[in-house]
Amino acid sequence: MTCVLAVFLLPGFQTGPEPAGRTFYCDPVRGDRNGDGSAERPWRTVEEVLSARRVQIRGPDGRVANADAPVRPGDTILLRTGYHGEIRIASGYNDAFVTIAAEKGHFPQVSRVEIGGGRRWRIRGLTVSPSLAPVPPARPPADLVVLGERGEEDSAELVVEDCFVYGVLDASGWGAKDWVERPPGGIWLGRHGKGHVARNNYVLNTRFGINLCAPGVVCEGNVVDGFSGDGIRVTRDGQVVQYNVVRNNYVGDRDGDDNHDDGIQAFLFNRGTGTLRGVTVRGNLIVHRDAPNLPFPNPLQGIGFFDGPLVDFTVEKNVVLTNHWHGVSLYDAQNCRIEENACFSLWTREPPRPWIMVGGKRRVSRGNTVRNNLAHSFHLGADPEVKAENNRPVTAEAFYRRMGELLAAIEEKFGKTHPVAQRPRLVLRIR
Repeated sequence: MTCVLAVFLLPGFQTGPEPAGRTFYCDPVRGDRNGDGSAERPWRTVEEVLSARRVQIRGPDGRVANADAPVRPGDTILLRTGYHGEIRIASGYNDAFVTIAAEKGHFPQVSRVEIGGGRRWRIRGLTVSPSLAPVPPARPPADLVVLGERGEEDSAELVVEDCFVYGVLDASGWGAKDWVERPPGGIWLGRHGKGHVARNNYVLNTRFGINLCAPGVVCEGNVVDGFSGDGIRVTRDGQVVQYNVVRNNYVGDRDGDDNHDDGIQAFLFNRGTGTLRGVTVRGNLIVHRDAPNLPFPNPLQGIGFFDGPLVDFTVEKNVVLTNHWHGVSLYDAQNCRIEENACFSLWTREPPRPWIMVGGKRRVSRGNTVRNNLAHSFHLGADPEVKAENNRPVTAEAFYRRMGELLAAIEEKFGKTHPVAQRPRLVLRIR
């Protein structure tokens, strides 16, 4: 594949300095639960640190629990290689981030992460899987990383980044029923609060990769590799989904799975239908299958937003390689922009081949702009006011050029190889 570097502005990144705090250490091999948390006398595991109440916790009213705890807002706990148990924090409101992260050159492991609510907690650089526990659970948890699901509505800025999150490392022995029943969900942001972030995580072998369930959350630079449901789910106003790679979908109707799989899907959380507003879906790369002869082939809808009305959406610069009609489809869209997307199928010269569509269930599509897109066909008739410009039939040459440009831009910002999973974002082994 020829890759031409394209430069994109990636909003949502924090660039300002944070208050300098203290640094503490955990070492499962050489640490001691009675240590002082220094580099020379580290604690043992982060689970023990939390259960021993060594982290100060503030309530939404400002009251402090564990007032004498050494770890306070602005501080960092660095984890060394080894198994650290489970990270479970009910809540805590920090005026500066408390960061739980891998020490440079180390690869710490935990079985699960859950932060119920609060503000400014950051999880960085960990490997997360229930399979890592000394005694793996008989049933995997519903989701492996859960942020903001049990907290108050003023929760905000719960962050997971640079983590390797997986159900199992090797699912090659799974049958179709296994792909439906065994994999957990990957990352769950919400339902409470706003502005949570999933950034540059590698999510492997899950049912649903990343669920976005709170307003204003950001999902960027992630890889969702191997899933049997949906890659990414968009469900609330103001969410940003950008520069993610979604690849390798398994099982469908003929395998006993009635979920209609999407690379990226949108619907209103807990209600199925209803108005969604102000969502941005930009520069995502969706590949149904990146290698020949993968098991349990299934028609994958690319960007399938069927439950509106959808108001003020921006869907731009996405690249979709799939084998289904729906490359990019927005139903009951109003004042939405669909620009510079490319959709292609290499599996067949006959239908189904992915289109770009403005559709409708309620006949309320109005005032949308669709321009500079490439696809096998365009279906825009549901909007009598649509502004359609320079939409062209896709060719293999033009599609792979767009794919190379986008992949190069993603790799420029987030790295060609994921820092913890040590896996490439995409190697396309079929053309």
